[in-house]
Amino acid sequence: MGRPRHTAPQRQGHSGREQILDAAAEMFSEQGYEATSTRQIATAVGVKQASLYYHFARKEDILAGLLEGTVKPSLALAAKLPRTQEPPHIRLFALTFFDATLLCQGRWNLGALYYLPELRAERFAEFRRDRLRLKRAYGRQIGDGVKDGLFTVPSVEVATSLVFALAESVISMRSDGTEVDTAWPQMIATSSLRLLCCDEAQIAEAEREGKRLQELVPAG
Repeated sequence: MGRPRHTAPQRQGHSGREQILDAAAEMFSEQGYEATSTRQIATAVGVKQASLYYHFARKEDILAGLLEGTVKPSLALAAKLPRTQEPPHIRLFALTFFDATLLCQGRWNLGALYYLPELRAERFAEFRRDRLRLKRAYGRQIGDGVKDGLFTVPSVEVATSLVFALAESVISMRSDGTEVDTAWPQMIATSSLRLLCCDEAQIAEAEREGKRLQELVPAG
């Protein structure tokens, strides 16, 4: 159990850790990472600063926890996709749709934190590796699709970078103040297949079957 509060809970979340992450997500997004102190986060949650340190030893650990939640679920899905025996265009649609949804659904635009200069530090090496692993997972679906004759691209590497950037385009849209639309993930996933010159009939198949694969990663 966490340490006792000195006021009633003020944030969303089922645990002290989740509430700290919620407060930090808002503050890092709205006023900046450097400008936010652990004392401010603790006050926003309604706990003493010492109680915050019970969950997170440093502010960097809070940031790492937020970043982890933006890539780990997509990696979990990517790991399960090969076992489905679905063709590459369906697997790629499923991964792109899931990833874009993950970046859309949070109250705060956590993807914008990817561009913090602090992320160059060794503390965030694991996050950088995870994000690279996720990009490579995209590349595997694209490479398989090229081998199967489903996609036509001059370079798998370039195509991977373009599709990965398209999935993360929701970050810049949210940063620009565009209101999140629930249609974004499907638009992005479909556009990714068109970018790869996928046949329209196969795109329609991917739209039908790809959403079903979202269930491979439990909600929450």
